[in-house]
Amino acid sequence: MRTPKLITHYGYMSDPELANMATRTADALRTSMDFPDLDPPFAEYEPYALDYVAKQAITVNGRASGQQKKEKDEAREALLKMMRRVASYINNGTDVSSIQLGSGFLPVSEPRSSQVPRTSAWARLADSNRPGEILLQFEAIREAYQYEMQLAFELDESGQPVWQDLEPAPRAVGNFYSPVVDGVTYHFRVRSRNKKGVSEWSPVDSLRARVKR
Repeated sequence: MRTPKLITHYGYMSDPELANMATRTADALRTSMDFPDLDPPFAEYEPYALDYVAKQAITVNGRASGQQKKEKDEAREALLKMMRRVASYINNGTDVSSIQLGSGFLPVSEPRSSQVPRTSAWARLADSNRPGEILLQFEAIREAYQYEMQLAFELDESGQPVWQDLEPAPRAVGNFYSPVVDGVTYHFRVRSRNKKGVSEWSPVDSLRARVKR
């Protein structure tokens, strides 16, 4: 029987993806009661996660100075080392998958003979620096060559999103939707595709649009 494990190396992630993962793991570990003896402790891990998120946010618009980019890169490397230590500790401390996943770290994918791409563990809507636009963010899947995206801005009688297909995306970065309407709540999900098939839909994320005037 295969022993479940968490991914310990996240260097393959882009800066926005790693910032999302830093926030995800910090939020999960902050409220979890499953890791009272975490090594390194959460009080040591959290500052690395928050420092990287803050420095990545400064550089995301492409206007950062060379020094700011260097500081972001240094914070990235420090965070990756801390993530490796925390995920390795959890792997060594428990083989209960549900407890492992409660940390916010990603599971090592089950081997699949079909090689159908796995499901993105997260999808997120975010405000854009450009008015009338929202960013579509989600976990990149290495074995996928295309991502099918759906957006909804209204609910049906049972409270479920009324999904509309968006243009498929070839990659997990640089995707956006416009125009959005101020005050409207948008819902978003994604699934990955390759020649063997498609994954399940990702978890749904929602965002109330705020259009600057």
